[in-house]
Amino acid sequence: MSERVVTVGGSRASKPISDFLQTNEYFGPKGGVYYVDGNVSATGGGSPDHPYSTLAEAITASDAAIALAGNRWWARRNRIYAVGDTLTEDLVKFPTKCDIIGCGSYDANTKLGLSGHHVPIGEAYGTRIYNVHLKGKAVAGPIITLASTTSGLQLHGCTFDGTLGTMTSGILATAHPFLMVNDCDFVGTFVTSYITFGAGQAGWARITNNRMLGTAAKGIVIPGTTTASWMPLIDNNIIVATGDPIEDASDLFYVTNNRLITSANIGTTTDGYTFNLALACGNILTGLNGVAATIPFAVIAE
Repeated sequence: MSERVVTVGGSRASKPISDFLQTNEYFGPKGGVYYVDGNVSATGGGSPDHPYSTLAEAITASDAAIALAGNRWWARRNRIYAVGDTLTEDLVKFPTKCDIIGCGSYDANTKLGLSGHHVPIGEAYGTRIYNVHLKGKAVAGPIITLASTTSGLQLHGCTFDGTLGTMTSGILATAHPFLMVNDCDFVGTFVTSYITFGAGQAGWARITNNRMLGTAAKGIVIPGTTTASWMPLIDNNIIVATGDPIEDASDLFYVTNNRLITSANIGTTTDGYTFNLALACGNILTGLNGVAATIPFAVIAE
């Protein structure tokens, strides 16, 4: 039996009944959605057909919506979809309670390309960035610099690209709690480190499932002035560095299941790493001449 047809306003508007059914589940009030396309000849209003030409414009629009008191909009999350091929912007603001989702491709990379150095100032809480190739410019500084006015930045499936050779680090996070860097690649040269934490709060940091395979003096650096009120974690990363792949002078980070490679001689049991062994489990470190060691050191019973 063929499907019944509903006619609305004449035969030209006839549709199968299934076309009128609501098939998508509803998960509550939705946030705003904004579109960015760096290839348009003139910027638009952020719609799919008339996108903004820059991320900065979309971020301004999203923040204005989140700030609205009506309908408790501040309790929602917005989304920004962006395509480049490559956008060239030095972002001075990250969007609060908003996801930036990279679409399209950047050369042979299946990500949005974003060339610049980003120092967000002012309130920026809970930004999540997905699928973006963050290419640093020839500037002696971090690709992303985070301060205490921001918190909760998450980066998922992104690339930190230091191939221009003068980046100090991929991320410098000072007093920025709830930082999450997951499933990201670090390529190229980073003079200081891939990730450095500064003084102040780093609670609930999650540095997980990343591949840090560039050239760096050190991998992840945490000074003794870093504090953490909640359990910070470095887990399941592959980190290659000339010096310590993980240097945690604060002794506060849990360090588990990492694969570490250093150019240092690890002939003694304390060489090639700095972190609290009481908070560590399941790490393997390879040093000069291919010598490898478990950290903490495994004891094999007789």
